[in-house]
Amino acid sequence: MAKKIYGLIIILSLILTTFSFVKPAKAVSYTDLASHWAPKIYQDVNTTYGVRADFVTNFNYDGDWIGNNNWNNLYNYPENGYVYYKVQETDTHYFIEYDFFHARDDGPTSPDAHENDLEGMLLALKKDGSTYGSFHLMETMAHNQWYQYTNDPSITTGSDNVDGGVLFEGSHPKVFIQSNGQSPWGGHGVFAYDGTGAPGGDGIVYDYTGIAEFPTDAAGDYTHAYGFALQSIDEFWNRRYDVGGAGHTYETFGVFDGDDYTTDSAKAPWMWDDSDDGPTFEGMNFSDPAHQIDTHLNGLGGFSHNYLYNPYYSHKITLNTITSNANRDPFGGKSDIYVKIYVNGQGFSDDRLWKFNDSTLGAARSVIWGHDSAAFGNNFSSNYSTIYVTKAHNVEVNLNVLDSDGTSGDDDMGSLSAYPVPGQTVTYSNTYTSSGQALVSATVSANIE
Repeated sequence: MAKKIYGLIIILSLILTTFSFVKPAKAVSYTDLASHWAPKIYQDVNTTYGVRADFVTNFNYDGDWIGNNNWNNLYNYPENGYVYYKVQETDTHYFIEYDFFHARDDGPTSPDAHENDLEGMLLALKKDGSTYGSFHLMETMAHNQWYQYTNDPSITTGSDNVDGGVLFEGSHPKVFIQSNGQSPWGGHGVFAYDGTGAPGGDGIVYDYTGIAEFPTDAAGDYTHAYGFALQSIDEFWNRRYDVGGAGHTYETFGVFDGDDYTTDSAKAPWMWDDSDDGPTFEGMNFSDPAHQIDTHLNGLGGFSHNYLYNPYYSHKITLNTITSNANRDPFGGKSDIYVKIYVNGQGFSDDRLWKFNDSTLGAARSVIWGHDSAAFGNNFSSNYSTIYVTKAHNVEVNLNVLDSDGTSGDDDMGSLSAYPVPGQTVTYSNTYTSSGQALVSATVSANIE
């Protein structure tokens, strides 16, 4: 009897072992994800300023990464079709940015015409258990303005407007790219395609095929279609310190070198900024797309800000608590505290994200974006107090506590400054600011490069 039981145990063990080591289906790669959702591009062309200036291509189409020879090399090398991409992932979403490079942006006036041009789009995809997720929304960049598109009626205006819906061909969202010569805005702005014909009756189509093709005929109303391949944005990101002007990719950090017409006008995506889109700040499409989208739109549902994959930032800053240590208000004797975060002198937070009115002396106030007395209150879909930004390494991160005072201007309650090197985290635990008038609990981390 014992032998039979032992035998059954062995058989059951073998069965369980066999099933235990059946490997699950391999998760889709980020490259496969980007390929699946790659846009179908309706590219307008302008014969007045040279249709080849409207072809999407790679920065090094001419065989080098020098910024200030792309204009002059336009007719010396084929502009094969490439689109740059990157992927980030949170608990609930994938974010895919696609960026479109043009060697020239020409036009009738000097501000319109400049060497190099980069515009782009951002997709937010719900992780719904399917292989590739499902489409949630799209943002596009055109002339320093973000435009928002969704097919979900529950998504509504936040700090920015819903500008329309998205047409698809299979899994590929359709986008329209302006031609150069679009004075007074400049060319190559990206918008959702609305199904209409090409402006002026001439335009080409790019389809994702994985093969970078050089358009040979741009005549006709989207008559001719050509393939494009994807290229990782790491091609730009890994060269972000190739700075110095002539002979380099960038003139300064994130600004492409160019010496034709309006020089050094084109920027890398970590420098893009829409000046009137609420409390989302420079380059957050690149470093913190969850924050940007959650700021721009409402009704996102369960929307996590916890990144599972995000290498595209320089600094991660989390505010935990702020304590007023001095009564600054001229009337009530308390402080309306908030924090301005500066990285290399660039602002990345203000009283729109968080503020606490009439804070009692010595009371530690927990920081959650959009809560308490925040000017942009109750607009975020989950609780968080972290931002990701992109600046150069080894720069100052300054946390400046202020008392909001509408009668005589905001009162400075002191600041804390850190210069974290890549891989370092600076932790403040109820640390007095420079004036001693406030205490801060926060962490400032510099990304490993």
